[in-house]
Amino acid sequence: MPETELSDVRDRRFVISLDEEDATNLELTGGKGANLARLVEAGMPVPAGTCVTTGAYQVLADEPDIRAEIESLEGLDPESADEIATKSEELRTKIRETEIPEHVQRAISNALDTLGADAYAVRSSATAEDLPTASFAGMHETFLGIDQENVPEYVQECIASLFTERAVSYRLRNGISHSEVAMAVVVQTMVEPEVAGVLFTADPVSGNRHIASIDANYGLGDTVVAGDVSPDNARVDRRTGDVLEYEVGEKQLALRSGKDDQDEPSLEEVSTGRRESRALTDAQLRELVEFGEDVEELLGSPQDIEWALVDGEFVLLQSRPITSLYPLPSPAPAGDQLHIYFSIGHQQAMAEALPPLVADWMQETLNRSVARFQSPESEQSFAVEAGRRVYVDLTPLLRGEVTRKIALRVLDSMSEPATRALEDILDRHDDTFSQDTLTNRLRTLGRVSRRLLPLAVSNAPHLLVRLLEPFLLGPPDAEHVRARVERAGKTMAARVTQPESRSERIRVAFEETALGTLVASVGSKSMPYLLAGVVAGNVLERLYPDADDELTALSRGFDEEIATEINQRLGDLADISREHPGVEAAIRDESSLSEIEDVDGGTEFVAAFETFLDDFGFRTSNEIDLSRPRWRDDPSILFQTIRSNLRSSDRGEHRKHLAQLKQDAGEAAEKLENRASRGLFGPVKRPIVGQLIQVYRGGIQLREHHKHGAARFLAAIHDCVSDVGTELAEAGVLEHPEDVWFLRKRELLDALDGESPLDVDVSERRDTHQRYMSLSAPPILTSEGETPTGKRNGSPSEHVLTGTPVSSGVVEGVARVMHDPSEQSISKGEILVAPSTDVGWTPLFQDAAGLVMEVGGRMTHGALVAREYGIPAVVSVANATNEIRTGERIRIDGERGTVELLDRTDQSTGDSDSESKR
Repeated sequence: MPETELSDVRDRRFVISLDEEDATNLELTGGKGANLARLVEAGMPVPAGTCVTTGAYQVLADEPDIRAEIESLEGLDPESADEIATKSEELRTKIRETEIPEHVQRAISNALDTLGADAYAVRSSATAEDLPTASFAGMHETFLGIDQENVPEYVQECIASLFTERAVSYRLRNGISHSEVAMAVVVQTMVEPEVAGVLFTADPVSGNRHIASIDANYGLGDTVVAGDVSPDNARVDRRTGDVLEYEVGEKQLALRSGKDDQDEPSLEEVSTGRRESRALTDAQLRELVEFGEDVEELLGSPQDIEWALVDGEFVLLQSRPITSLYPLPSPAPAGDQLHIYFSIGHQQAMAEALPPLVADWMQETLNRSVARFQSPESEQSFAVEAGRRVYVDLTPLLRGEVTRKIALRVLDSMSEPATRALEDILDRHDDTFSQDTLTNRLRTLGRVSRRLLPLAVSNAPHLLVRLLEPFLLGPPDAEHVRARVERAGKTMAARVTQPESRSERIRVAFEETALGTLVASVGSKSMPYLLAGVVAGNVLERLYPDADDELTALSRGFDEEIATEINQRLGDLADISREHPGVEAAIRDESSLSEIEDVDGGTEFVAAFETFLDDFGFRTSNEIDLSRPRWRDDPSILFQTIRSNLRSSDRGEHRKHLAQLKQDAGEAAEKLENRASRGLFGPVKRPIVGQLIQVYRGGIQLREHHKHGAARFLAAIHDCVSDVGTELAEAGVLEHPEDVWFLRKRELLDALDGESPLDVDVSERRDTHQRYMSLSAPPILTSEGETPTGKRNGSPSEHVLTGTPVSSGVVEGVARVMHDPSEQSISKGEILVAPSTDVGWTPLFQDAAGLVMEVGGRMTHGALVAREYGIPAVVSVANATNEIRTGERIRIDGERGTVELLDRTDQSTGDSDSESKR
């Protein structure tokens, strides 16, 4: 091949113009370059430019010592900031010191000769940058106003910036391989704007997809992106073009001029000045928003767009997806009316993302449960999916004054932040939810009544009798209630296990299950008594508003409460092992159950352990996630709890603790009855108060019984789907049995029926699931994507987090941040910090000194168990598992609802650790 042709081939490999078709190839031009090329291809106003392709990066990265350094980054701990800083700086230095080959420099020079500009903007464009799942915003370098002769130097700086400390940390946290990314560099002609800034086609603060947000500053826009100035900010309604807000910032003016002794202009010292006038007119804002809508439609998602106003015309400098937005509810509601949704995960105090198959099951179950109350022609879905969480539509309840009050009150018991958020959005959209006419309300009431009346007539007398029974005859026998609940749960489970074919079992589990059926068959056996207990407790609170200590004592100390029994039985297992040193040693050494059975006394321990599994083995943590292994499948958390008990407790301590709580409850009851006996009506009032105390204690000890019965049904579905996963893996349809949870219901049924080959990228769905797991799910979400947060009372300091107080007391200790109780353990006296808790976390409570949760309310599981164990607790502490670090000292106040980060408070005040303890 002639030398000139070889040079052309090299040029095309290393440099490509943004207006060439191949420039839209992400692997060639990186995320920023590919997006700009697509804008150019669509005829959008983009400054002329070229792209130094990833081929140039590969020339440098393929140097043996550089490649070795890149590969060495893979094993770094994302939390090891010092090591990351050192390694990344060493790697950048090596890249800077490696000379760019002459033929690559010649290709860059030829491209710049074609552009012929006085100055250039040189911008990094990594292959893992400006993507829908990872923006890498601010992670890599951009240089403005670069002379042509210096462009290669700054191209090399951009390539080196692939390994800035922040970029390396970001990839480590997001599971992106350093060896699989590459860097291209966009070189564009420099523009001299009158105004520049950033356009978000969706509001990045509220998440509302119908609101565009624009930041604008005089001169270059890099000061806006860097946050160096206070720019103008405008919010525009995309549907109407109305400018909703325009806040004039203290803008700065960047001036550019050339020096007299230079032939070409260069960036001079920046002079600044306050500008109090608006940078953009309403007409310009609307024009800019229209550009944004075109870009969003072209690139397929809400965009973060850098723009400039040059000679009265807008040009687009770059565009990247807004990755911080929470996904929209799906399916979207019919029509344009605003809909408001509440997270079922927050109602259950379990806000983690669900695998696709579990999300399908929950969504269909909820939709089937309310179908009888909806009109046949209704196109609205009651349950929707967003961010792999399931949300329910509150809109119908919010249209009526009475139902709205009920909804807010019930919601407040489950999640105080959700209530604040809902009140916030109702205040701003009150007209929207006041337009329901009396005729429509009567029509809705009539439809619901026709469907509800037969159920009420057939069930109300029975439920009313059970509700009144404790007040007339005394509280029910808890053991008898539990037996009835378990029988009902087994009956429901049998419906899933009876069909012979696995595909039929799946259909029963997914198509013949309604929440109403589960509540009627299981919950009706215990919930009327629980409700009676709640009513009795409310009466006692009204009679004795100043008796908080006595009422708190009455809510503790129950032999028959499910969570308490679980912990008591695990404590008994620890005591059995103490009687046999060989068993205790085997447990401490993390031996298997069969190995424990072989040592002296092992048979007794194993028999007791298997009895425990017979009674509770179908439970687990976060059990509404059907994919979670049950305790009988993975008893590791149970052994962790037993080991912790052996380390930190004495023989029989758990029983003594429960006995003390029961004694405290008895003394509190006596105090209240003695108070009731005073006065003229004392002889009449005392037995009434005594009966109320019995009904209260007899009812609230059943608070977990309905979940216990339902858990048998959930475990049956788990087993059914797990068996199907094993079958499909053995047949080669799936690579692993657990991959079944990442299918959709329709895909699973088609695979079982053999109607079509399974075409699903399970690995991609796992990655998507992990990305959704990293999102903080809002308790309230609107159909417009808004995630209202409401307002908290008070002004906490920088090192104080606030939440909902649910269990009184103040405790200071070391934090233990946990996400999965089956993978971590807690030591005696540590404060448990978790995203949520349910019965699967119960074994940890006997060692915890306090509790902090990201979700939950006064009546959720964690709050109830914390009160039972007498440990302070604060829930609904936003982002607690990220804000708090394992090992740092914190102080929680279960009355004020605060979590103080003591180590950081000491550092900010200059106090030593010992001084703060004094």
